[in-house]
Amino acid sequence: MRQWNAIVRREVGAFFHSSMAPILLGGFLVLVGLLFTKLMISYSDLSTGALESARSGNYVNLAEGIFRPLVSTMLMLVVLLMPSLTMRLFSPEYRSGRYNLMASWPVPDSVWVVGKWFSALVAASVMLLATMVFFASVWFFGQPEPGPLVTVFIGLVLLASCLVAWGTLTSVAFTHQILAYFVSLVLSMLLFMVQLLERLLPDFLANIAVELSLMVHFERFSRGLLDTRDIAFFILMTVVPLTAATALLASRRLPSRRRAAQWLPPLLTLVLAVVLYSVVNLAPSTWDLTGNKRYSLAPQTVKVLKNLDADLDVLEDADKVQVYAFYQRHDPAYDLTEVLLKSCRQHSRSLQYEMVDPETELELVRRYGVMVSRSIVVEVGDRSATILQPEESGLINAVFRLVKGKRPVIGYLLGHGEHRLDSDEMAGYSAMQAELINQGYDIRPLVLSETGGIPSACDVVIVAGPRTEPSPLETAALDNHLAKGKALMALFDPPTPVGWVRWLDQYRVHLSGDVIITSTGQGKVSRMVQVIEGYGSHEISIPLQGVPTLFPFAQALQIVDDESTGIKGALLLVSNEVSWAEKDPGTRFSGNPSFNQGVDAPGPLPLALVLETPATEKAKSGRMVIVGNSEFMNNSMVNRDGNRDLMLNILGWLAREEGLIELRGRDPLSQPVILTSNQKNLIQWGAVVLWPLFVMSVSVGIMVRHRRRTEEQS
Repeated sequence: MRQWNAIVRREVGAFFHSSMAPILLGGFLVLVGLLFTKLMISYSDLSTGALESARSGNYVNLAEGIFRPLVSTMLMLVVLLMPSLTMRLFSPEYRSGRYNLMASWPVPDSVWVVGKWFSALVAASVMLLATMVFFASVWFFGQPEPGPLVTVFIGLVLLASCLVAWGTLTSVAFTHQILAYFVSLVLSMLLFMVQLLERLLPDFLANIAVELSLMVHFERFSRGLLDTRDIAFFILMTVVPLTAATALLASRRLPSRRRAAQWLPPLLTLVLAVVLYSVVNLAPSTWDLTGNKRYSLAPQTVKVLKNLDADLDVLEDADKVQVYAFYQRHDPAYDLTEVLLKSCRQHSRSLQYEMVDPETELELVRRYGVMVSRSIVVEVGDRSATILQPEESGLINAVFRLVKGKRPVIGYLLGHGEHRLDSDEMAGYSAMQAELINQGYDIRPLVLSETGGIPSACDVVIVAGPRTEPSPLETAALDNHLAKGKALMALFDPPTPVGWVRWLDQYRVHLSGDVIITSTGQGKVSRMVQVIEGYGSHEISIPLQGVPTLFPFAQALQIVDDESTGIKGALLLVSNEVSWAEKDPGTRFSGNPSFNQGVDAPGPLPLALVLETPATEKAKSGRMVIVGNSEFMNNSMVNRDGNRDLMLNILGWLAREEGLIELRGRDPLSQPVILTSNQKNLIQWGAVVLWPLFVMSVSVGIMVRHRRRTEEQS
């Protein structure tokens, strides 16, 4: 250990006591700083546009918009710079004659190799650690997820460890530093981009090319995932070249006839590495460190896949779900789609998939009528559906729909000032409509004054924030719809027109018209009701426990005591204990309301209820969910926190599709950052000039101090 420690200290000192350290560190940080500045300013502009458009605001994410593109460029710089750190490890020793002195010392060759490799890794880690200032500075302007930053740094260190190991091998092999640098660079680039050869190789060799790619194994780190396959790969790809470098260094001392025996340990190490990696691939483990677990299969997906065997047993014409993914191999989305399908396959053997290249598999293209790449065909028996570039939720819903053989029809009531389905404005419902279509629902406008009634094909009717009175014929049509065992989702904002209030009274629910106010402490109040713990025990809300849902300007519901109707109800959502129903018309919607004892109803207050009408011999029980708010589904709110899952869980229960009631896959966390002109200037000067200059100054100071000490000692 003392020998190894002495070697590491000597080599690390040699790097930081030379002019090489400030030049490499400064140049590397300037390049990374330039890219960081460009990304931050572009992200600020993107955030501005996202906030102006409610539908795109949910897809502005710091990890995806800054961390990943920054790391992608850093990878190329790391590949270019690592050989410059390793070319000086052994090659100069041969040229200067110091190798003969090294060979005479009682130090094992493995200690020399591992010591010099570790010293280069320390230098590389210092370079990478210096760039963490750019990542950490993002916390001054926003609140990024810490998980992806942790995985990125772990991945970068493992990648550097691997590249330094191969660079050490080339430094042992060649006596010229330039030749060692060039060979190490070519080898690093080959390992980095070897997956590009996949299309030119047979299947077996193509799989090997993909598994050997540094880029493929680093990709999961950049997304915020820790995977045992990637960790094992980088460790084994570090051990193998170090073992080979030890054998090569030892063979230099031996006559040529005895050198072959030195290569037995590297060969055994290589075989063992292949075996170990294969074992890890049989049962890989993945940890998703993103803030909302967006790269893990959603609970809804897992639930559907676990029930797949039982659902297929009911069918007579199918015993499996076959998925064909038509993606070109060089498409960046190819790997992400394959990972998704592979994860689904691990949860259910009844789901099989095949990645199809549309340029070569023309027979399948013609059979399924695929017109564009990035199409996925899901086939169950003689039924099939084609979906274009689906996300996880869209894919699993297509599977569910085909297995169940049902596509519920949703009628969206119009004619009373409801939210518009075609509106992209903040208060519009276009995002909700797009989500329902993506989930496989057939949503149709419903104007009762024109149809005279609700079509029998309609499974669920949505009444969303009506602002004018209903006619008796319209309320009668809704009553008849429920009497047939169908379902209704009723969303009413305060104040609700009297006709709708009277209609709901017959279902044992009274709309108070009072706005729920929540105390936020220090004398401040909010009209945004946040539900975190106020979920009932109904199957709709059980998966949402601990997930916040938001309701702006919501009204409290009152349960009417009249059991003679036979209507059964249950609490779905309630406000917290520091809330109340404000009755004062002057402060309900504006101003500074305050709780009036004996006048305002104190919390917790019912915000949403579930009702079931009595079943008859001819029809099942009708289902109804009433929410004292319709704004939680508008474009600005539907994708916030758990609002989307609440909406879809409600519709899943109303459509009698309990198998879909769960948390869905997540979009990237919305993290917009708006920079002022001063902040942009600070980033530009700090990232490109001040921080690189500071690091260079410290490095130069270390070098000058060492030289002065050397001169004084001499």
